[in-house]
Amino acid sequence: MSDRILSISDITRSVQHSLEDRYGAVAVQGEISNFLQHSSGHRYFTLKDSAAQLKAVMWRSTPLRFTPTNGMSVIARGKITLYPPSGAMQIECRSLEALGAGDLQLAFEALKRDLYARGWFDSLLKKPLPRFPTTIGVVTSATGAAVRDICSTLARRMPLARIILRPTLVQGEGAAEDIAAAIQELHQTDAEVLIVGRGGGSIEDLWAFNTEIVAEAIFHARLPVISAVGHEIDFTIADFIADVRAATPTAAAELASRDQSEILSALYGTREYLSRSLEQQILLLKEQLRSLSEQSALKRFPNEILRKQQELDDYTTRLHKATERTIAQFKQQLEARTRHFSSLHPLQPLERGFALLRRENPEGQYPEGQDPVGRIVTASEELQAGERIIIQRKKQTVQASVDAVS
Repeated sequence: MSDRILSISDITRSVQHSLEDRYGAVAVQGEISNFLQHSSGHRYFTLKDSAAQLKAVMWRSTPLRFTPTNGMSVIARGKITLYPPSGAMQIECRSLEALGAGDLQLAFEALKRDLYARGWFDSLLKKPLPRFPTTIGVVTSATGAAVRDICSTLARRMPLARIILRPTLVQGEGAAEDIAAAIQELHQTDAEVLIVGRGGGSIEDLWAFNTEIVAEAIFHARLPVISAVGHEIDFTIADFIADVRAATPTAAAELASRDQSEILSALYGTREYLSRSLEQQILLLKEQLRSLSEQSALKRFPNEILRKQQELDDYTTRLHKATERTIAQFKQQLEARTRHFSSLHPLQPLERGFALLRRENPEGQYPEGQDPVGRIVTASEELQAGERIIIQRKKQTVQASVDAVS
């Protein structure tokens, strides 16, 4: 007899009915994570304890007497059910009772109080950002959305700027130590300002930026540091320590750079100022000459006066030409440097047809937070026959294996 074939919808409905019949109304205690107030008015979040987690939803029609925050410990009352589109078990909350802050939130508040007492948040210690930086250091994941946002923003606003990317882990074991080491390493380069951050996430995802080792690296940094961790609503210890806090990685790139149109506008403004100053000086000199020419002692030297006036006209012409020549040279240098640094963009080799070679991580064998496609193979590393690799092109990713190595 062949096995009975069931549809996925049949199975999920059966499991849903079983869960609802088995548990009915329940009360669950846990810590809130990934809380989202949707534009529809519904609330979505995760309840977790030390060993497991459970999805939760609270409909907009359900009253709520407080504002839930990530890390808060609560008791949720409702019914256990299954959400068929994702096959995920969840609790539909009919009420939510706040108990207090969770373990991570308590640790966050404790470190925040300690560092505040040390004076590490003092605004007087904040370093100003350079006005026109030409080299910007970036500490973030090499494969996340944050680095793409930062690079595209800098390329648009100030293509003259050079980017030094120090790829790091941004979550999971070893991430905090890697971030601190990256900040120190970029001090050995010619970077003038640092952007340190990542995209958004839960308090667990962002925890590396809530550690004392990262706070210490930022506090002792000689270069000004812009913190760009998560989204606008996310705050970490790194945000309080950094010289400037940006709401997003894109905002950090805008703070670290100056729009090239602003630079050209400032240049033209300087030219106008110099031109007006020269005209005023020339008018003053002409008035002085006119006054001198009217003195009886100088009337005997009309030819000398005419020669001085001619010299003055010549001087005026040469000054105007010199000003125009200087501006033309500056524009040529700006265009040349823009072309040069655009060719050094971290993603430019892919635009020119080159490919990026990565080692494929065996399934489940990569650290939490590291890109599953594997890490980049550097020029100093050797490949082995039989090894699985991934070839990343501009619009295509190819999986391959090494047949032989010569």
